[in-house]
Amino acid sequence: MSTVDNWKRRLLRLGFPERPRADRMAPSCLAAQPRNSRASSAASIKNLSSTGVYLLTEERWPLGELISLTLQGQGSPENCSELQIPVQTRVSRHGKDGIGLSFVLPPGLDAKLWGVLVRNAGVLTDTKSILSTFRMFQTILFLNRLCRGAADESILLLLGGELDELRTEGALDIVLRAEKLLVSEPDANRMRVFPPLAANILKNGAWAIDDVTKQLWAGLLAASCSVEGTDESGGALVDLLIHLTPVQSRILVAACSKVMEFMSEHEGLPLARIMLTLTPEEMFRITGMNDISRIAIEIAYLFHAELIEKNFDFTSYIPTESFDLTPTRLGLDLYMRCKGDCAKHYLSGGEAKRTSPESLFDRRD
Repeated sequence: MSTVDNWKRRLLRLGFPERPRADRMAPSCLAAQPRNSRASSAASIKNLSSTGVYLLTEERWPLGELISLTLQGQGSPENCSELQIPVQTRVSRHGKDGIGLSFVLPPGLDAKLWGVLVRNAGVLTDTKSILSTFRMFQTILFLNRLCRGAADESILLLLGGELDELRTEGALDIVLRAEKLLVSEPDANRMRVFPPLAANILKNGAWAIDDVTKQLWAGLLAASCSVEGTDESGGALVDLLIHLTPVQSRILVAACSKVMEFMSEHEGLPLARIMLTLTPEEMFRITGMNDISRIAIEIAYLFHAELIEKNFDFTSYIPTESFDLTPTRLGLDLYMRCKGDCAKHYLSGGEAKRTSPESLFDRRD
């Protein structure tokens, strides 16, 4: 059995049933919005197949013309990106009541896999299944583009049964968050990623259970993209992110974001001059914990991972008045890359006496 047939079979097992249907379907829950149409509303779909779509419309574009189309859930809001799939089509025929368009698949995307997704989009009727299918559509199209058609490892990870349903949804979430981060990049459509690194990020990031850590994984995927698509440096950061707990992620993000904010307000200030201290009350708000001992354990891990500079003093019996959360250069590197920042150099060097910005944590996001 071929790899594609395996994907097809496993898609069914993951809750995307391929039902026996004629090649052409009349989907009741789909509409289409041509991006160069004069009409303000989406066109109804008369029939849909794995090779194309027939729209009920007064438009009559020339035969052979390329048309950018957005398939969307029937009646879904215009700004609901999760229920929209951008596709390329070519005008194949004119009819009395509309126009026939053939799908133009991206290079490297397997036609059989595309056919399974299209058929499922056409036959499913409940909102949850439609949303899952659209998310899978968007993820595979995005990964295919990022990997220059070499996304087999990532796609097999999503469809091959290695991840359970919850982890599969987590991986989809990471990919779609990364796509949103890349939208604002000037070369967004030309961005590529090293395919094994993308698969590694998805495989490990799928285990994240909280929004903060998922966003870190998504940022790492986005930051690993470049026009050349050959950057493998994110692999070392994957090994750091794997072991972060949700609380540790919140502590690191809170500390680094405030340090970077302070540095941007004091341009030219070397990192070596910054010391970040927090009160127990501030730590309670960040972590959601009221137990200083548990917070200290989380800080100790960040110290041993070389992400913050000082360990918690477990030997003192004096009540804790402050926590030193000054991030290391590695901690800031991880934070900046996981924000989706592709820049390689952004920290000031130099050694000098440290100063403590007293109100650093008083400014809330």
